Amino acid sequence: MGLRQESSDTQHPVAPKLGEQFNIAIVGGGLAGLSLAIGLVQRGIPVQIYEGATEWTDAGAGLVFAKNSMAAMAKISPDIYRAFAKRSSGQGWESKRTTYMDYRDGSTDGDLITSVICADTGQESVHRTLFAKDLVALLPTGTFHMGKRLTAIDNRPDGGYTLCWADGQSTDADVVFGSDGIKSKCRQLLLGEDSPDAAPKFAREFAYRGMVPMERAIAVLGEEFARNSMVNIGSDCLTTTYPVEKGTLLNLVACRSIETWEHDGWVVPSSQEAVQKDFAGCGPVMQKVISMMDKPAIWALFDHPECSTFYKGRFALIGDAAHASTPHQGAGCGQAFEDALILCSLLEDEHAHSAAQMEDALEAYDAIRRPRTLKIVNTSRENGEICMRRGEDIGDDIGKIKATLDQRFHWIWHEDLDQQVHRAKAKMQEISETRLHKEVVE
Repeated sequence: MGLRQESSDTQHPVAPKLGEQFNIAIVGGGLAGLSLAIGLVQRGIPVQIYEGATEWTDAGAGLVFAKNSMAAMAKISPDIYRAFAKRSSGQGWESKRTTYMDYRDGSTDGDLITSVICADTGQESVHRTLFAKDLVALLPTGTFHMGKRLTAIDNRPDGGYTLCWADGQSTDADVVFGSDGIKSKCRQLLLGEDSPDAAPKFAREFAYRGMVPMERAIAVLGEEFARNSMVNIGSDCLTTTYPVEKGTLLNLVACRSIETWEHDGWVVPSSQEAVQKDFAGCGPVMQKVISMMDKPAIWALFDHPECSTFYKGRFALIGDAAHASTPHQGAGCGQAFEDALILCSLLEDEHAHSAAQMEDALEAYDAIRRPRTLKIVNTSRENGEICMRRGEDIGDDIGKIKATLDQRFHWIWHEDLDQQVHRAKAKMQEISETRLHKEVVE
């Protein structure tokens, strides 16, 4: 470590990469933690990743991605993008290849409001659990650990941390990344359990979810509506459907607004009769979608609309632990890949190799990523309101709904990721120079 072979026969000592100096622990083995781990390992920066679950589940099975997300995957690691491409599904019809989503009037027989276009890529979707398993396979043996539920983090005198697990064991780490999802223990510990931002906020809606074989979906919805991505907007409700697993399955989501959540848990068993009651009065296409919910359960939707910081010391939050979002822009999970890209770019910096510079890197990450991600969280809530026909100053006006849908995604999709990396590195340099100047003055 610390030596690099140059084009001549002579070896010269070079400053090692920032991340190589530290023992890095990632808490949470979802897509955020996995993508960061893969990106760092492939840059020569070793990590260990700890997942609280003891086995894989299919919770939140379908995920949607657009241009920016797929570009971030490829920039972190071409292997991540190849794993995604192996499983992803786009629109089923070639004529809709560049369509992100068809938005339809749910009070009718699926009358088209607008086809939102995301040029070059359209929309791609994937089965969350199967994709995550594929990413684990990209990590070195012994890097990924399941059944490690975090209970506490103790500060060490040297500025590092001791991670305490529910199984009674502990792990020392110099740097910790919390990627443990919307119910993040890391977030509670970083912000303080009494912080108003520590717990997720109820987003005033719930969802039914399902996944059915494509053959059944075609029989119920017809070819066009089953093989292509679609949102039906209703009064205080919506349905979203899109193909996954190379078009062999159709993912189903049916959302309904509700002002308060009175249950202790986030998932409550339900029945087909309850689903029918919740969507009574909706048009025939929405009725067909909900008819395929064979074993319905009510999922309360929560998010993290505010956060005072994504880091403290050498401890940072990424992915849903930092900025969990509702699903209404299909952008929440994609931001995890942008997080990982920025962190990989900062931690591989060969001009930074001290504990103080690691903190500079995390401060730069927070400065660049927090404004963008929290804007996505809050505009996703807004889009849910719009697609339930209760958006502010828009309401039930189909013309206004179409106008906002046609333009509201562009700032998300057309982000210049190379420029975002450049801004992050420049910010880290600015922070480091300010710190060094202050140290000299003092």
